[in-house]
Amino acid sequence: MSEQTSKHTHVLVIEDQHLMRLALIHELQAALPASIVHGAANVTIALDLLESHQFDLVVIDPGMPGYDPKSQDDRLDVVQVILDLSPDAIHFVVTGSDTDEEWEHCQKLGVVGYLAKNNIRPGALVDVLQEVAERGYSVRLSNETTAPPEFYHSGLTPREQEILGWMRQRPSGISRKEIYEQLGERFDIDAASAEKYYKRARAKLLKTGLLPKGL
Repeated sequence: MSEQTSKHTHVLVIEDQHLMRLALIHELQAALPASIVHGAANVTIALDLLESHQFDLVVIDPGMPGYDPKSQDDRLDVVQVILDLSPDAIHFVVTGSDTDEEWEHCQKLGVVGYLAKNNIRPGALVDVLQEVAERGYSVRLSNETTAPPEFYHSGLTPREQEILGWMRQRPSGISRKEIYEQLGERFDIDAASAEKYYKRARAKLLKTGLLPKGL
């Protein structure tokens, strides 16, 4: 491994759904700017990568092709196989079928992050990584009943859309100023510029009369 490469965080995303894999890679690149991210669509590819590369972080979807996604034993087998080949890495499980019971089993195996796929929203992995650094684990189960309805408008730029998404998902007790600061870190701009993007996006929606609740 070259000196330049060793300065990067090496990440492996094991996920068979193409769009979800790309979404995870995008979020990880944003959360870890100095990173090299590999994607694997099945366990065979993942095992080949694990045998030839050393990873710092491995993200695993346990419902992979070749295994029964409804079988807890099969799902845990996927996790165990990956952990055995990457003992020095940090491991996250990302799943669309999350349960408290599975999280408990995964935690016993050595997994430190357990995330429902519907919690993979802009900026979520920044918070997850911070939680793991601070307390050693992060668990985020499904919350579709409390999540705000999603909203997309063709008149917004991708950055404006993402900034509005962050603001709508702002947790109770978190100020707009804090969100601007977090967005500034995410986009490598100052908080004032993040605020300008937000206000510009909000103004566009006000002109259409389609301003979602929470903005």
